[in-house]
Amino acid sequence: MTIKDAGIKFTTAIEKEMIQIRADQMELGQQLTERINGVGDRVKVLDGKVTSLQHDVTMLKSDVTMLKSDVASLDDKVTDLEKGQRSLQEGMKTMQRTQSDMMDILVSIQRKFDCN
Repeated sequence: MTIKDAGIKFTTAIEKEMIQIRADQMELGQQLTERINGVGDRVKVLDGKVTSLQHDVTMLKSDVTMLKSDVASLDDKVTDLEKGQRSLQEGMKTMQRTQSDMMDILVSIQRKFDCN
């Protein structure tokens, strides 16, 4: 084999190796592109889920706000009921005192009739 033949064989081998390297690079590029697209699709799905969760959180916050308002309203009503109950209890005590006084008056009237 002459130097010329060896040079041609060497350059052919280098050319084949370069073609193989380019093919490998293209295949790796394709795989990388597919992975990136897969990740992009997953990100889109996650973004949709996050958006849905944000909507749900917003709805929950609104529900909590409404519940807080309802609880405050109920607290006011309970306070009013407690005031009414206290007033009723005071009225009953007054009525019992009045009844007791009336009984004392009736007993003393009865005694006066008994004495006469």
